[in-house]
Amino acid sequence: MKFGENLRYLRNKQKISLSGLQEVTYFSKSYLSRVERGLRNPERTLAELADQALNARGQLVAAWIRDYENGPPMLVSRSGGEATKRRTFLKSAALAAGVGLTDIAGQPEQSMATVARLRDALIPNAPTVPTSPYPASLARAVTRAQRDFAAAHYVDLADHLADLIPVARMASEPAELAVAAQVYHLATRTLIKLSASPYAWIAAHQGKQAADASGDLRAIGEAHRDLVSLCHRAMDYRKARDIALSATEWLRPRLDGAPAPAWGAYGTLMSTGAIAAARSEDRHSATEMLQAADEAAPLAPNLVLSPGHVATYKIGVSIVLGDAGTAIEHAKAINPDEIPTQERRVSYYTGVAEAYMLWGKTDRAVRALLVAEKIAPPEVQRPGTREVITELLHRDRHSKLSGLRALARRASVSL
Repeated sequence: MKFGENLRYLRNKQKISLSGLQEVTYFSKSYLSRVERGLRNPERTLAELADQALNARGQLVAAWIRDYENGPPMLVSRSGGEATKRRTFLKSAALAAGVGLTDIAGQPEQSMATVARLRDALIPNAPTVPTSPYPASLARAVTRAQRDFAAAHYVDLADHLADLIPVARMASEPAELAVAAQVYHLATRTLIKLSASPYAWIAAHQGKQAADASGDLRAIGEAHRDLVSLCHRAMDYRKARDIALSATEWLRPRLDGAPAPAWGAYGTLMSTGAIAAARSEDRHSATEMLQAADEAAPLAPNLVLSPGHVATYKIGVSIVLGDAGTAIEHAKAINPDEIPTQERRVSYYTGVAEAYMLWGKTDRAVRALLVAEKIAPPEVQRPGTREVITELLHRDRHSKLSGLRALARRASVSL
């Protein structure tokens, strides 16, 4: 029986519809239908997720290995930009030469090269002097960059931001500086995602300078959030908490009647600050900040701060405070499909994975990680996710958990 036939047989045996299978594997109904009819070669991730969801005890994984493991690779462009074309070319050239490349979703060389290009834009070799007027088109380019970040296309985005930084440096008027601050903010967040925190500090410093000069509430909120994130990653949790508390004292009285983006920046600042407060063992501040984020969410753009966004931080705070059960309750209170951005949806599933791991339900933790990987493969390469995978391997040395060893290999975690 071929893999697709096997999948349909087991799904019908468990009386699960295609819609039900979509909910637990995160693959669309049309994709699942084509796989079952033999019209689409499935990804191994589907085999691992479906195997567990349908209680197949390795049957589907074995069928995938038999039918597809030695088949030709399928190269898929994720965002269609020039950076994607370059990465596909590099990968093809490396395969021809017998070299194994792994970008963020498996190719560190390309990731490092893109980070270096963004670094050089932030720290030019020589002072730059504007030679042309400030382009009004930068705002449109920033909107595109925001979409790339929300879709977790970090490598392509870093490449794009390297072109925007010199343009942002030309800003001089308050409105221009507010847009420039958004460029630096995106550069900071992207460099954090690419595990390049030293350069993220540089972007954050330049972003704060632009934000302060602009006087824009959104820009100022985002700049302070970046500093909170970086202090948190440097394990200076009290400093991170104090920056968030100080910023909110300044921002909150000025927000009445402010536009939605300012409320979004304030809410994300509060959410990030809540994690730092929890790590500082300041439960009171963490709770108050999460309440402030909840209050800001209805006034903020949905793509920036939805109830689903805030829920992911509630999960994180509960995990930090050692309350895995409460973290899962927060997770169950929302439908992850309603979280509007891939970046935050991945954070939801990685948070769920960590909560289940702490709760001792390691099989559910692996399943959540596989869903996160399906949404955005780069995320399994991040240090926090790799730590969870390492701990899961430690808890099950013989790797009985479906898909764990393969996931560890893809995340470059030593077995």
